[in-house]
Amino acid sequence: MGNQISFSEIEFQNKRKQTKKEIFFAKMEKLVPLGEWCEIIRPYYYEYGNGRQPIQLEIMLKMYLVSQWYNLSDPETEDILNENLAARSYVGITGSAPDETTLCKFRHMLEANKLNEKIFAEFNKQLEKEEIIIKKGTIVDATIIDAPNSRKNADKKPTPEMGSTYKRNQYYYGMKAHIGVDKDSGIVHSLTTTAANVRDIEAANSVLHGKEEEIYGDAGFIGIEKRVEICEKYQTGNGEIEWLRHSRKRPPYLVCKKKEGVKFLINQNRSKVTTPEQKEEERKKSVIRAKVEHAFCIIKHYFKFRKTRYRTLAKNKNKLLMLFTLANVLLCARRKVSAS
Repeated sequence: MGNQISFSEIEFQNKRKQTKKEIFFAKMEKLVPLGEWCEIIRPYYYEYGNGRQPIQLEIMLKMYLVSQWYNLSDPETEDILNENLAARSYVGITGSAPDETTLCKFRHMLEANKLNEKIFAEFNKQLEKEEIIIKKGTIVDATIIDAPNSRKNADKKPTPEMGSTYKRNQYYYGMKAHIGVDKDSGIVHSLTTTAANVRDIEAANSVLHGKEEEIYGDAGFIGIEKRVEICEKYQTGNGEIEWLRHSRKRPPYLVCKKKEGVKFLINQNRSKVTTPEQKEEERKKSVIRAKVEHAFCIIKHYFKFRKTRYRTLAKNKNKLLMLFTLANVLLCARRKVSAS
């Protein structure tokens, strides 16, 4: 890649009106702690074996971030860096963009060493250190991410790790992203992925850190306080666990008795909310619980990640860890706080 500036780039720098991409990239340049993330990746950054000098880590990481912000494939990312001057200026290239295979190898390096998970954890650790994440309460929720259900592949089967479900009288095929959000700041502090046919309540234990005083959720989490893994995590019972038979068609299951300590503020089904007092109580829960939708809004509408192209849950979780890290960056900016 050469360092000579072309005439089109000179003309682009002298124009008056800023494009939306320019404004966005300028904002991200200030908000994203790129130096800290590079230090996490640097020990694992590979050296080329054919004698060539590796591309600067900062350039590769910015190229990867562009692909995440606009939900681009590797070839599409290469194309946008070759044709869009705003993206080229942000990444810091003046000649030809790194090719798609270079970005693919970089992404595989991040996946193999679980670096997105480390970046997510380190960024949240800094937010917790500065008391932006309080951890007194958690909001749990999940969203469906569509996946292709085509059988036009070698196995002649849909994606094996995905599942199907119905929601609001509509059929979905894909996966679920389960998250735990801090009650006070709205920051995502935990994440897990499952097939779409897994119930929200079954993955709730994976997104709770165990230090909560309050737990919020929608009607899909009714009965969460009776689950054995939750009782053991918060030691909310008196140690007595018994078998109860739900019905003749279903096997018996374990429940705890006499829950104390942590408050489970779960929204009830609308059909059971009849009195004005109950409606007001549910409204207060919903006002707090609405913060979980902000992160989902950024992922699905701002970053446009509504349908996945990856076939495994591990690859999708790796992508979502970076997306929710970037969502946390924007959420901090909206609340005028930052992890310094």
